[in-house]
Amino acid sequence: MRLRTLLRRRLPASLKARMSVVVFLLVLAAVASLALATLSVAERGMRDVTGRQQYVSLASAAVFIDEELDAKRNVLRAMADSLAASDAHDGASLQRFLAAQTVLSKEFYSAGVVGIDGLVLASVSPFKPQAGLNLKGRPYFEQTLATRRSVISAPLNGSISGMPIVVVTQPVFDAQGGVRYVLAASVNLRQPDFLGRLGALKPGTGGYLYIMTSEGVIVEHPDKSRIMQHIEANGPVSEPTRRAMQGFEGWLTGTTTQGVDALFAYHRIAATGWILASVYPMHEAFAPLHAMRSRILLAAVLLALLAGLAGWRVVLRLLQPLERLRRQVHQIRRQRLGIEALQIERRDEIGDLSRDFYSLVAEREIAEAQTRDSERRLKLLTDHVPVVIVYIDREHRYQFINATFEKWFGMSRKESLMHSIREVLGEEAYQLREAYLRRAFSGEEVEFEFTVDGDIEGESEGAQGRGRRAFQTSYVPHVDDSGAVAGVYGLIHEITKTKAVHTALQFAAATDTLTGIANRRRFDEQLAQSMQRTRATRAPMALAYLDIDRFKAINDSLGHHAGDEVLKEFAARLVRSVRASDLVARLAGDEFVIVFEGVKSAAEVGQIGAKIIDAIRQPFELAGGPLPVTTSIGIALFHEGALTPALLLDLADQALYQAKGQGRDGVALLEAAP
Repeated sequence: MRLRTLLRRRLPASLKARMSVVVFLLVLAAVASLALATLSVAERGMRDVTGRQQYVSLASAAVFIDEELDAKRNVLRAMADSLAASDAHDGASLQRFLAAQTVLSKEFYSAGVVGIDGLVLASVSPFKPQAGLNLKGRPYFEQTLATRRSVISAPLNGSISGMPIVVVTQPVFDAQGGVRYVLAASVNLRQPDFLGRLGALKPGTGGYLYIMTSEGVIVEHPDKSRIMQHIEANGPVSEPTRRAMQGFEGWLTGTTTQGVDALFAYHRIAATGWILASVYPMHEAFAPLHAMRSRILLAAVLLALLAGLAGWRVVLRLLQPLERLRRQVHQIRRQRLGIEALQIERRDEIGDLSRDFYSLVAEREIAEAQTRDSERRLKLLTDHVPVVIVYIDREHRYQFINATFEKWFGMSRKESLMHSIREVLGEEAYQLREAYLRRAFSGEEVEFEFTVDGDIEGESEGAQGRGRRAFQTSYVPHVDDSGAVAGVYGLIHEITKTKAVHTALQFAAATDTLTGIANRRRFDEQLAQSMQRTRATRAPMALAYLDIDRFKAINDSLGHHAGDEVLKEFAARLVRSVRASDLVARLAGDEFVIVFEGVKSAAEVGQIGAKIIDAIRQPFELAGGPLPVTTSIGIALFHEGALTPALLLDLADQALYQAKGQGRDGVALLEAAP
């Protein structure tokens, strides 16, 4: 009651004004609600897209860092080969050898040759060498001797320079295969060019990237003073960072320790197990969307004002007969007009007829106004529906075109009307449609698809890109009363996003959800096609069947989460060890297969298998520490013949059992009979 009384007092007394105010308020509420709901959906979509972009960017950066570290390892590996072939045996000759390696100063901060007893025999560095320096007992040195492989140390402070460094080692072998020396080179983490290009990948202007170990020691940071500090040195870490230290990889939203809402993304660096992280403030990520909100609300108010004005004009016009009747009644009541003003002279049948005639005319005027409104609504609908609607006559001319045609294809609706399809769209487009039009004019409903170059809208608000837009056209015959086809209605729907979703679903159906490589379905299709191509080209192919040695023991001792991490890293190493054209797939559990096309010989296949064995032998860096993992490989070589894919897979499985029987961690090869 109180609200009704307030409205009566606040709203104008005039009926026309009241209706106009109601129209204004309804339009304002509807447009504002729709705009805010749309912005909310857009913000959620934009957050998902931005988060995925951040994670993909980190994955690319992690590959770059792995390549940088591998490049430094390759430099030491090449130097180790040169040193092993040289006649340098004492401190002086070793010092001369190091001095001649000009690449050292470009790639490393300092470097040295270390005997197997840990004594530094020769060194190059910006500082005066420390006499009698011994590396025995240092983890990276002992690990190099134990594994006989290159090692990248954890971040540490240099004993001479005091600088934060990581040490890269490489064993030097003598002619008998024993370790003769160890090359040890350090990388200064505070050098401006150490991973300097990483800064170019930072998100926005207020975001940043940093690297830390799984224990939380900072390796790289925009603030160089924080290098070698623990992530908690300046206070408690955020919840997303704590989850990353516990093994999480991906993106999520959270709040920084300074109270800033941000997008966080984390990715592990394969070569070291370090965590690559990015922080992107939400206010910066969604600044365009927030600025758009105020503009849309302002537009909603303006649109509501225009609607109120239009409503007032429509109400005024619709109520003119009522106003005239009111004035006439008022004048009659005041005896200023006679009854003849309403053509009601008597209260008999003539008077009733006069009054009914007046009512009929009034109803007709209202009906005509409603018809005009219906026509306007129909035109508004056809011009704003996201479908192109055209009507084509028997001469293939456009008799009707809605506004969407002009919006999508950039052709003037006014200039296209009464012109043929050939004149409007061109000869090539007409040739595409001609056969379908002839079928439609014969009385058949037809559908076809076509593509054009144009702007493709993205998932986020306002995002666009150039590409091929796909459309589906439906031709529906217009049959007149005589049964003849007088014309054809054309309905054109854009199916670009639908096709993109279909493609994405096809990819997902052929991908293993855990490892991201091909699944059994994709493998079955590829193997059959590869065998068919092999028979046609007579170029041999090979099928490798692999599993992880004692994988059940890993699951039982470390848990299924660790087992999943091993499976993902195992798949990633397989992909890195083969060519881009080779198919790596996971069948089930820890069983994997690789399809090699165009191999030259059994010897080449054996070399590939040995390369994979070496790649898997590198310890797997898990949350609980490094884990030694090996694999057994069975390879079936196929040249020609009627062998089925299932039989070739069985042959590779037999080879795998041979490899297992030979002691695991090896390769066995069988050749398919023609």
